[in-house]
Amino acid sequence: MKDMTDARARYLELRESFQQSERSHRIVSDALTFRWWRFLCTVSVANILLWMLAVWGLSREANAYQFKQLILSGLFVAACAFRSILPRVDLERLCLWDSSFSSVFLGRAIATIAELCFALQCALLLFKLSQSTGASIVGAIGLTVLPIILVAELSCWFAVVTLNHIGHAIEELLWSIMVTLVAAGLVIYSQQTGGGLRLWIVIGLIASAGTNALIVFVDIPLYVSRWRTRKRAGLRYLRIRDGLKDAFVRRQVTHASEDWRNEVLWMSLYFSVGVWVSLGIVFV
Repeated sequence: MKDMTDARARYLELRESFQQSERSHRIVSDALTFRWWRFLCTVSVANILLWMLAVWGLSREANAYQFKQLILSGLFVAACAFRSILPRVDLERLCLWDSSFSSVFLGRAIATIAELCFALQCALLLFKLSQSTGASIVGAIGLTVLPIILVAELSCWFAVVTLNHIGHAIEELLWSIMVTLVAAGLVIYSQQTGGGLRLWIVIGLIASAGTNALIVFVDIPLYVSRWRTRKRAGLRYLRIRDGLKDAFVRRQVTHASEDWRNEVLWMSLYFSVGVWVSLGIVFV
């Protein structure tokens, strides 16, 4: 009897130790997530202030081109701030906060508007460079930017609605093509002016190279891996109508750093460096 009592006490002690360890791990995991979230929020507030400073600085002398760029950049900055405060993972239906504003459908709609605004910024820049140099090929590249990103957004919506990660992989590939074309436009412009590589062109080329590296070596492999995992598991994709309803209402709140680990890099760069590029285009 005494042996049984000792064994039960030992079992209860081990279980309590395990539960404490699990609780401790969860607390640490949550703390990492909130630290990252605070970083996103801080950057977003700083970006809004930078945009307001840009408006103030250009308020008296902004021409029609700069005014358009300010409006487009402002929409992009605001959308990225919204997505930073209420982060989510679309296909997995994960979110950080249990709010109706964390709806995957709403978040994706706002992201679509923002990304089209950024594409328009790039197109307007290329049109301006073409006009200033007379290089029609730069203008022709500008004409391709918006159609490419429109198809990319449709691919993204296909992924969000059906839960098929291949749509996200195609979206990222199209973004990579667009970024490469913009970089080519900058190089052609630099050759036409004959003044060597200006600082803003160098920054633009570095940003393009970094974006492509992130897409090719991180984003696309991640989405292809998730697609293969779902395929091996035999999970079925959703129909359009069911997927739209699911994107409206389903969300899973999680603070665990394990659930956000694969999103930290691209979100952190997107909502910081991506916004700085948008703001920088205003002053080119």
